[in-house]
Amino acid sequence: MTRRNFSGLLAGFATFPGLEAGDPPAVVILRAIAGARLPETLAITTSFPEKLRRGLWELRTYRSAAPALEKHVAAVFRGAGIHPLLSEIHGGNLTYFIPFENLTARDRAWTAVNADPEWIPARTQFQSYHFGLYRSA
Repeated sequence: MTRRNFSGLLAGFATFPGLEAGDPPAVVILRAIAGARLPETLAITTSFPEKLRRGLWELRTYRSAAPALEKHVAAVFRGAGIHPLLSEIHGGNLTYFIPFENLTARDRAWTAVNADPEWIPARTQFQSYHFGLYRSA
């Protein structure tokens, strides 16, 4: 996924559940802390900048994933406590923007996914994945 594609996806990312709007939109810069293949920085315009300035964010793309895999992945993610704020299919690729409280919570969630008996056969349905981890600058 290119920086332009991702920026376009985030343009529609307008609200966070449970928060009230009212403040003018602000730009939050997220800097990569891991994942060299994805953008080094992300500039996200949001009405809820404090939400983006907390925790850790993961941008994850599964290449050549069958569209039917999206529902399966969503069920496994929910079971592991992973709740993407953005999910997009583009050209057969699945992309997620996922918040985590910290690295420990991220590691715990992905360990649960990798141990899920539903996930093990499903992961053969895509070629590879890329991820980037981001924090507020």
